[in-house]
Amino acid sequence: MRKSRRQCRDWEGQHELAAEKIYTMCSDLGGFFLKVAQIIGKPDLAPAAWVRRLVTLYDRAPATPFNDVKLVLETEFGRSIEDIFERFDVESLGSALIAQVNPSDP
Repeated sequence: MRKSRRQCRDWEGQHELAAEKIYTMCSDLGGFFLKVAQIIGKPDLAPAAWVRRLVTLYDRAPATPFNDVKLVLETEFGRSIEDIFERFDVESLGSALIAQVNPSDP
């Protein structure tokens, strides 16, 4: 049975809503869930709306908040970030699945 144009539009709208929910959830949870979203967002696995939304997680993943980065660095090095770096930019240059780049001077 052939779908009507209205049914196709309705399904597309539902896919748009679901894609946004999946994107938000996986972005908030990070790590493993970002990888799951990348896998789900492949064109051969998901509706076009999902692919359009989730493909951004390949190279434009949400950056980790600076306070979280600072806490990890200070915990790992056992010193304040000011003692480790002369300069450490709060804004990251980019973020991906397993890494984030913040310019700094040692």
